[in-house]
Amino acid sequence: MCGIWVLLTAFCLACLYASLLLFLQVLLDFKWDENGVARWKTFRRQKREWIKFAAACREGEDNSKRNPIAKIRSDCEENNPITYSISGVGIDRAPYGIFVVNPRTGEINITSIVDREVTPVFVVKLDKLTGADLETPLELRVRVLDINDNPPIFAQSVFTGSIEECSMDNTLVMKIIATDADEPNHLNSKIAFKIESQEPSGPPMFIMNKYTGELHLANYLDREVKFPFPKLNNMMFWWQACCDSDKNKRERREGFFRFFFKEVIFFLYVTIKCLREMNEFGNNSKM
Repeated sequence: MCGIWVLLTAFCLACLYASLLLFLQVLLDFKWDENGVARWKTFRRQKREWIKFAAACREGEDNSKRNPIAKIRSDCEENNPITYSISGVGIDRAPYGIFVVNPRTGEINITSIVDREVTPVFVVKLDKLTGADLETPLELRVRVLDINDNPPIFAQSVFTGSIEECSMDNTLVMKIIATDADEPNHLNSKIAFKIESQEPSGPPMFIMNKYTGELHLANYLDREVKFPFPKLNNMMFWWQACCDSDKNKRERREGFFRFFFKEVIFFLYVTIKCLREMNEFGNNSKM
């Protein structure tokens, strides 16, 4: 019997508490005019959203055929005239005028060809809505997709190294460095190295690691056995690097490898090819 009374008491207290909260909410929803008359407050939710999200744009191509790439709208436009405005890089900051907005419809168009190496991501910012306050700025991020439009470039024109006679095979001679301006950590920017030829011809002298650019001795090096040439004042490797592109164009980079051997001086012509990883060649990179 006591348990029933406890439950009834708790139920009544809960109802009283809920009624009190409702009464306080009603008081808050009233506003008082200058005549002391209570009137209901009216609330209207403003909704601003991208109703079409922009897909990534590809660099070096005409993306205008996909216009509008995005559209902004506010539910305030149902009752009030709205003028849409955007800002940011590619709009009112260099490079100028890449994106434009229709002030009446909120449609955003792309007008120019973009370059990922200049601007990898555009942030389109909605600044204001004329006729309505904008509480939180809206942003649209337009990512620029990379294309394979940059050839590999050697880091310097002259690479200098040294190694002693009678060095063992697989000894590291030097490391060749090249860079690619395409998107980092992407297939487009991967570089591979390959030794193309050796003059004078003969047994392969070097092994090139196609991934790292490290140049190693292929075999034990003995000048008297391998290179019975008369001594000269110095020894020079001459190289020619060929950079392949997707458009089947070839760009040549020329420079010198200079090596100074202990007790041995001779001429050797080496051609090294620096190419994109997507171009296939055999796993055996020996000369």
